[in-house]
Amino acid sequence: MAVVGAEIQAEADTTAQGAAVLRLSGIWKYYGRIAALSDVSVAFQAGEVHAILGENGAGKSTLMNIIAGVIRPQMGEIAFDGRAVASMSPETAASHGVAISYQHPAILDDLSVLENLRVSLPAALFDGPQPRAVAQAMLDQVGLTVPLHARSDLLSVAQKQLLEIAKALAVKPKVLILDEPTASLDQDATDLLFRRIREVVSAGTAVIYITHRLAELRQIAHRVTVLRDGRMQGTAQVAEVSDEDLLAMIVGRRLGSAFPPKVAAASGVNLRVAGLTGRQFSNISFEVARGQILGVAGVAGNGQAELMRALAGLDASAGTVDLGGKVLSPADLLQAAGFMPSDRLAEGLAGGLTIRENAAISALDKFSAFGIVRRKDELAQVSETFRSLAVKAPSIEAPVRSLSGGNQQKVVLARALLSNPGLIIADEPTQGVDVGARAEIYRILREVSAKGIPVIVNSSDAAELEGLCDKVIVMSRGRLVETLTGADVDEARIVAAAVGAQTHMEQEDTRHVKAAVSGWRHFVQTDNATAVPLTAVMILLGLYVFSQNSHYLSSFNIGNILMLATALGFIALGQTVALLLAGIDLSVGPLAGFLVVVASFFITDGQPASMILLGFGLMVGVAVLVGLVNGLLIRFAGFTPIAATLAMYIGLQGCAFLLRDSPGGYINSTVVSWITWQIGPIPAAFVVLMGFAFAAEYVLRNRWIGWQLRATGSDEDKARRIGLRIDRTFVAGYVASALFTALGAIMLMAQIGVGDPAQGANYTLASITAVVLGGTSLRGGRGTFIGSVLGALLLTEVLNAVSFLGLSQTYQYVFQGALILAAALIYATVRERAAVPQ
Repeated sequence: MAVVGAEIQAEADTTAQGAAVLRLSGIWKYYGRIAALSDVSVAFQAGEVHAILGENGAGKSTLMNIIAGVIRPQMGEIAFDGRAVASMSPETAASHGVAISYQHPAILDDLSVLENLRVSLPAALFDGPQPRAVAQAMLDQVGLTVPLHARSDLLSVAQKQLLEIAKALAVKPKVLILDEPTASLDQDATDLLFRRIREVVSAGTAVIYITHRLAELRQIAHRVTVLRDGRMQGTAQVAEVSDEDLLAMIVGRRLGSAFPPKVAAASGVNLRVAGLTGRQFSNISFEVARGQILGVAGVAGNGQAELMRALAGLDASAGTVDLGGKVLSPADLLQAAGFMPSDRLAEGLAGGLTIRENAAISALDKFSAFGIVRRKDELAQVSETFRSLAVKAPSIEAPVRSLSGGNQQKVVLARALLSNPGLIIADEPTQGVDVGARAEIYRILREVSAKGIPVIVNSSDAAELEGLCDKVIVMSRGRLVETLTGADVDEARIVAAAVGAQTHMEQEDTRHVKAAVSGWRHFVQTDNATAVPLTAVMILLGLYVFSQNSHYLSSFNIGNILMLATALGFIALGQTVALLLAGIDLSVGPLAGFLVVVASFFITDGQPASMILLGFGLMVGVAVLVGLVNGLLIRFAGFTPIAATLAMYIGLQGCAFLLRDSPGGYINSTVVSWITWQIGPIPAAFVVLMGFAFAAEYVLRNRWIGWQLRATGSDEDKARRIGLRIDRTFVAGYVASALFTALGAIMLMAQIGVGDPAQGANYTLASITAVVLGGTSLRGGRGTFIGSVLGALLLTEVLNAVSFLGLSQTYQYVFQGALILAAALIYATVRERAAVPQ
């Protein structure tokens, strides 16, 4: 092995001497005291596919993120076309022609497919009268058939991967980085991707291809570099190095067969499934004998994933599941099954918990006595399970997000094993896992099966099913079409059985997306879906109160409601910006009150026009300053949005009372009359508010700044990876929130007519209520300015109705709380149901 390594290193030295479009020299990257990369030097040639191999945690993704400008090394040099780059960022990398398709796609769930393309790619790509046609051509290039207006959270893992690849190919890059691009793709999609790679390589693009699959390496790569534990093991021409030598360098030892021996003779059936029918599959029947591993095969999108979820008790199903002589209901299956989902980030891991907590969360009863966890037992069993799975982690108390993809998958497997399951359901268990870790996972699954626990594995890799499984069922269009056992469990037989449904795969694979974005489902999925129910509730409430009090719909009262709603509406628009960023602005109420107090020193009767204009200018200036401070505290001082804006809330309230300890400074009557001018019962200011709301809504849906705002709130990490300037967006967002609040303060000033330090604070809770009523998500990324104005209108109407119905002030708070709870529950439930295929 030492001789092989020396030969390959000599090849690397020869490569380094040639012309390279991209060269990395002496790259070091530390996380704490752990070296993720140690003195890595590698060159990438134009018109060549250069594969990067290594175990999970070897440093491959770190190296790619350095090239893409997402992270910066502590030492080393990066040079494009022979010219060193002093400081890398996503923007710098893009300017040098670097495009990357991440292993975990940087697809923003709260944006549509079209919006994901437009916010990620240069605007120049969409110049012309038909940007949708340009976007459609990008999807066609990778064979992705989903509606452009589909919200991306409806896409499958494979569809998101194809969308990620489409983004990378669209810019016609000089350097194209593909990080595990085929991990979730079926054979057809993989073949199409390879054709596209060959096309861009023939045009002179340097392709950096990260993979764990040696078969793919032979198909597509010209040169290969191996990393292990952050260090270079060597570079070679693919045609001149054997799989055995590559494996030896990857894992640091010679490997035998990746698959453990199969069961010699199965005895006794311990799992019977009969006539199982559920979403996207029907009438599935099979048996699993003691010691057997059952594989599930088929072209992607033919019901395999849905079958796995039903067997795990996660989805409803009809039929019989008999485990060890006991018929299990879906609720029983949920308790009995250890489930390994295909998308570990979305379903397999709790990102905010530690490695230990993720592994032990399903087995806490084992470690508990009278509801108290025995930490010693928990640590012992978790540590032992991690040792058996060879989990590489700095500490079991480290955040689970700090692990590589393969080690995260091992944590998911550890959790399933620690729960003492009655059966194991593994959906794509080795997706994105390196060759050494795969062998360990295969070994563990075989050991579990040998203990009499049924193991069911769904995999898109037919070779994996052949090597691992004793029996394979093949699915097509949701039905079982063939069962293979013994010597018939062969890669060619599995593929042949699945190929019969290929002509239907594309339609089947995207059917749930098309259904979910058409008709009423598409309407419910839009952020403005709240407009109809809010309007209906306002009309019905108005008619009811009018039936009890005929003065309710008088011109005077309608004008009064609209005037009050205008002040709240402007402040709610500001709160909407903060919530879209996945933040919150508690300071809006006291800011509005403080600005009125400031105005009471300048915008008063007897003051010249210059002084009045100065007063308005000071209101705007103070608002900008407050927004800047809020944004800077959150982004650069480590404050949470609640902590920063709560501190500002208290500070502004105190400053208002320092300026005036009691009401004083009456507002100029001419200014008040202009602000409160009405056209019939409709205040002109309300018309202005609606104009602002529609303009803001248009920008939010149709302009890059709006997509950037929603992208940042949807997923900050993904937004940063696609090159958005997160810090600037946050600071600008809080300044916008404060400016909208300043407009609300102008309305409040006209309503109360005096500088009162006690006024304004209640607008904080009211604005949050209005925004949530309007349908904006408290988790960020989704929202609507129009809905926020309608929410402000409804809230104002409710509070006004309480007075007309002769109810006490207590009911105002009761109704306000009930409205916000009802809105949050109803909209969350409707969206969840709309996202589920029928």
